[in-house]
Amino acid sequence: MNKMKELRENQNISVLELSRMTGVSERYLRFIECGAKTPSIKTAYIIAQSLNCSIDGLFFTKEMN
Repeated sequence: MNKMKELRENQNISVLELSRMTGVSERYLRFIECGAKTPSIKTAYIIAQSLNCSIDGLFFTKEMN
């Protein structure tokens, strides 16, 4: 599981806004949020930058260590 939805909601950013910020479709963002899809490194980087965090902070939790 990732922290994308949590980070997005904490910053009061809707999926539509994140889509506009990143150029990634809303549908694909929702798939990523629920863990149904894994983004490319490039897409993960764009999302992480838009949410002001690192790729590690976005997709890796301490539980994975």
